[in-house]
Amino acid sequence: MYNRYLSVYKKHYPAKKLAPILALIIALSPFAIDTYLPAIPTMAQFFSVDIHLVELSIPLYLIGFAFGQLSGGPISDNYGRKWVGIIGMTVFLCASIAIIFAQSIEQLWLLRFIQAFGGGFGLVICAAIVRDLYDGKDAAKIFTLIGLIMMIAPLIAPSIGSLLLLAFNWQAIFVLLAVYAFVQIIVIVTLVPETKKLRIVAGFEPHSFRQVFINYWRILNNSRALPFLLSSSFVAASMFAFLTEVSFLYIEYFDVLESKFAWMFALNILSMMVCNRINHYLLDYWQPVKILKLGLILQVCASALLLSSVFLQAVSLPLTVVLLMVVIGSFGLIAPNNMSSYMHYFPKNSGAATAVVGSSQYLFGALIGVILSLLHNDTPLPMFALIFFCSLMGFLSVQLKKNKE
Repeated sequence: MYNRYLSVYKKHYPAKKLAPILALIIALSPFAIDTYLPAIPTMAQFFSVDIHLVELSIPLYLIGFAFGQLSGGPISDNYGRKWVGIIGMTVFLCASIAIIFAQSIEQLWLLRFIQAFGGGFGLVICAAIVRDLYDGKDAAKIFTLIGLIMMIAPLIAPSIGSLLLLAFNWQAIFVLLAVYAFVQIIVIVTLVPETKKLRIVAGFEPHSFRQVFINYWRILNNSRALPFLLSSSFVAASMFAFLTEVSFLYIEYFDVLESKFAWMFALNILSMMVCNRINHYLLDYWQPVKILKLGLILQVCASALLLSSVFLQAVSLPLTVVLLMVVIGSFGLIAPNNMSSYMHYFPKNSGAATAVVGSSQYLFGALIGVILSLLHNDTPLPMFALIFFCSLMGFLSVQLKKNKE
């Protein structure tokens, strides 16, 4: 019976139809971060604080997003995906409106945390829905397609933020985020599949509050999935190190105009899109783990060259732009294969598993953001060092898989 229900779901929600819908939802996270990156210096002036206090809103956002996923994942396992998504997007919408009226940096911190909690609560359903319906290479291809589509958000987000900042003020960015959240609610209500019935047919039973914690503990102790969880978290932390300091690096250190910052940032996303397409074709010939290791090696090598440029006093804008394109572009090879390899081990509690990997990524990213703020010395050294460290640890984590087998 389960296979019959599964085939019906796949018929109504084939990969090419499902991926754009979920990508539109997932894209809210990078969009919520990247649109206001060009506005960070302006927001610092508005709140009359140092720029790095505004940058702290990024790790706070990541922490809120992590807790939102931890809460939303098991709830979606128990009660269904759609309602969790609707509630999460509603919280995000209300917090976005409230940020428009923030008058202090402390209010910004609190509201960004709440906004992120709602976003994490709602977005956690996406990877869980993929795992409900697909597995292995099929899941990797869907994650690849989702990744390609959702890259449009970070590609255009800084440009949109710059335009809104130029035409209006920084508050206009959060007006746009509120509108986007409202669109998300409509999309979830009308287009997102509810896989609860499929999961019931598969034998899933609702979990008590105590069982949720037991499941989380079992997920964390799954020795076969742990290497992919650690790798995903470290690699995500390297991305968040980039996001936290990229405004300072380009706008302040290299004295790049805010308008040029947008297209320099976009180069990284374009390189990720290229790697994403390469990944799609490689999946016809290679297993996801092999492609994952290739991406990690590229990232480690490029980040090592970035760090070396500081010690050799060879830091330049062209070299930094090119090497960051490789570092960030390699995510197109790493992210979908890491997620597919990890989710393979959790067919029944995919919501909780998604929450664990998602919250771990954002908590690692938040920690790196705080460390960057503490180590900031008006040079690229802390940023480059942490990107290299996280990339290296991501690669070494996947090597645990080989040692365990």
